[in-house]
Amino acid sequence: MTLGDALISGRTGNLDALRLVLAASVIVSHAWPLALGPGTPEPLEALTGHSLGGWAVAMFFCLSGLLVAASAEQRATGAFWMARARRIFPGLAVALLVTLALAFASGSTAGTGEAAAWFVRALTLLSIEHRLSGAFSAVPIAGIVNGPLWSLFHEIAAYVVCWLFVTAGLARSRTLVAALAATAGLAALTADQLPGRLETFAPLFSAFTLGMAAHAFRNALPMRPVVGLVLLPLGAIAPWPVAVAAVAYASIAFALRVVVLRLGGDYSFGLYIYGWPVAQTIVQAFPDISPETLALASLVAAVPFAVASWHLAEAPSLTRRRAVG
Repeated sequence: MTLGDALISGRTGNLDALRLVLAASVIVSHAWPLALGPGTPEPLEALTGHSLGGWAVAMFFCLSGLLVAASAEQRATGAFWMARARRIFPGLAVALLVTLALAFASGSTAGTGEAAAWFVRALTLLSIEHRLSGAFSAVPIAGIVNGPLWSLFHEIAAYVVCWLFVTAGLARSRTLVAALAATAGLAALTADQLPGRLETFAPLFSAFTLGMAAHAFRNALPMRPVVGLVLLPLGAIAPWPVAVAAVAYASIAFALRVVVLRLGGDYSFGLYIYGWPVAQTIVQAFPDISPETLALASLVAAVPFAVASWHLAEAPSLTRRRAVG
């Protein structure tokens, strides 16, 4: 079975399940620094040089590259960007309001102006402010109300580059897509020499272009879990672009070859954007909590938020889009 076969065989729901696992991995990874303080490594970091959350975010970007490249090819410009906006912003707006509520419940002293500015900056994604005065003051990472939102700016930036590449007709050439992925990989290897946000963007965009390349070569790319198992150790020893390619191939191959999974919704985005403020609330209430206990408690507590986000904010927006278009 090739990747192309799998994507048209009704197995794309398994990618939703994979994203859910990735979102849960981010929550688990954050439990160590949230419980013990900034810079505290979690177990996987010592083995691979990257945290579980770092791997999960890279896999998110790779999956986005795979799916967004297909969307950009199939949709007109207006429909493409409306689809992206409807997928992100309704759920994000509600999550920001909930984050503000949890922050004020924790004792935030922010005034109306500061809270409004924080909301607008977070919703626009251009200049996210992670702190609110007095919020979560009794925890090791005090004041940071929703750390993972930083990645959304880079996600949108990757969408823009992908759309430009597709719109220019360059994505029709598999050679050019491969060249883009190779160039992005080289940029990722020298990211520490890049200025400002490019240093952060380069490794993430490298992962995204691997997804674009997977889409371009989908009909020639076999999905063999055994091959993925052989490639998986490269994640610990290979340079970042090669390591991401190996882990992404293994993850997607396993996801698309197991039994078809039926979830009640795509809860990954909600889990991702609620995990941090929920975990901060738990640490505020139980300051001596261990990382392991925090990881489990955060997952359990964030699931209802993610389910509500999907059914009350995200899915209704997507339903309206289908009804209109």
